[in-house]
Amino acid sequence: MKTPIEKQSVKIPIEIFLDVCKMIRIGNLNNKIVGTNEVMGEVVLELSYSKENKIQKSAMHNIHESVSEWNEQRYGEENPDEIALN
Repeated sequence: MKTPIEKQSVKIPIEIFLDVCKMIRIGNLNNKIVGTNEVMGEVVLELSYSKENKIQKSAMHNIHESVSEWNEQRYGEENPDEIALN
C-alpha cells in the first residue's frame, strides 16, 4: 500500500530561506518553488511529505514554527497578508 502524500504551500520570508532549506534537506522533504512575492520578500514553496514519516512531519512543524516566529518579529500582531502597502 502506498503512503499518502500531503502537499502544502508555504510562504517563506527570504531572510530565513536558507535555514528553511536546511530543514527541508534534513527532513528529506520534496519541494518546489511555485512563486515569489518580491514586495513582501517571500518565496512560495510547495512542500510534500508523508504524514506517517515522523522526521518529515517534524520538519514541517519546524518550518511552520520558524515562519510564524519570523513573521511575529517582523510584523508584530498584524497579519502580513492584510497589511496595505502604499
